[in-house]
Amino acid sequence: MASRQVSGGQSEGTVLGQSATDKIGFYGTTAIVQPSSTNQSAITAGATTTACNTLVIELRSALVNLGLIKGSA
Repeated sequence: MASRQVSGGQSEGTVLGQSATDKIGFYGTTAIVQPSSTNQSAITAGATTTACNTLVIELRSALVNLGLIKGSA
């Protein structure tokens, strides 16, 4: 069976969800609203290791919760 494309074929691109409160999930996970946290704040080139680690942990959590990565073996 062929894969189904998610595309409107328009030059503007494709958007999943119209707002941050629309729920989205991937690979059979429960759909969730857009992840948000103060831990997602931008960091600068001079950021501390703690700030970088906090951001990486936050990004990993968001990716796992969306189903984009498994997060375990």
